[in-house]
Amino acid sequence: MAESIEQLRIYKSARGLEDQVYELVKQFPADQFYGLGNDLRRSSAAVSHHIAGAHRLFSYRLKLDELAAMRREAEATRKYLEDAREFGASDELLKEYTGIIKQSWGLTKWLRGKLEEKREKAEVSAKEELVAARS
Repeated sequence: MAESIEQLRIYKSARGLEDQVYELVKQFPADQFYGLGNDLRRSSAAVSHHIAGAHRLFSYRLKLDELAAMRREAEATRKYLEDAREFGASDELLKEYTGIIKQSWGLTKWLRGKLEEKREKAEVSAKEELVAARS
């Protein structure tokens, strides 16, 4: 992963989308501001939060768990945005959250590859130690 969280394109996109969601919620009528508005703000903030969480963790397994949580929040945000179409949520915003979900699958695939490489190295090392112990 990148050395700095700000270098991750998925994080920068999620933060930008979070700002857009906050601006959208400001336009909601009073009866939707606290219900749907709170759900939207919470889920959009959780997306970038989970990306940052995945970045700071050392374990590939834990990174994958954080990305799975991020995808769930991004999907929830998409659902809330669909509910908010009548209040000004655009198709473009929905497409951008779909892009975030797709990017997370790409990052997940890369992390799974790294996890598999680590497992293979550990197996080879264990076999070499066993051979050395027998000699």
